[in-house]
Amino acid sequence: MEKIYETKIIELLDKIKDRLLFFEQETIDILSCDVDEIEEHSDNRVKITHELDRVFDHIELLCSEMEEDGDRVRRIIRSSRDLTEVAPDEEAIYFKMQEIGSLINRIKDSDVQAVDRIDREKDGLLGKIKAENTGAGAKAAKFMVGTNDGRQKYVGTGGKLV
Repeated sequence: MEKIYETKIIELLDKIKDRLLFFEQETIDILSCDVDEIEEHSDNRVKITHELDRVFDHIELLCSEMEEDGDRVRRIIRSSRDLTEVAPDEEAIYFKMQEIGSLINRIKDSDVQAVDRIDREKDGLLGKIKAENTGAGAKAAKFMVGTNDGRQKYVGTGGKLV
């Protein structure tokens, strides 16, 4: 494999690893942050995912530019090759992908916990909304909205203001 491609791919894999570490931190922050901060951390995770897609697309482009080595490198990146099948000059890519794979597995564990937290918070908020909407104040407000034509309300023959 040409050294220039190997160097560039390893740089991109390092970038992926760094972004995954940031993604992992955002996931961990969801577990312990204030409920008002969950959306920001979730948005950051989406942005990171888009960045990762662009980096993987760049790696795919580099593999396409490589001649016969491109397919071998693709299989390494997709983790579909065993170390015994990897050429010595491709081992650095193989080991970098092993690091990334370990990091992804770690993220999957914390991601399940983050989704559980989001679901709990959502259920709690929905419960509060339901409780507010079934109380006496909510029923009176519904009546008021249905009968309010913008004029002041008077009751009885004495014209008492409501």
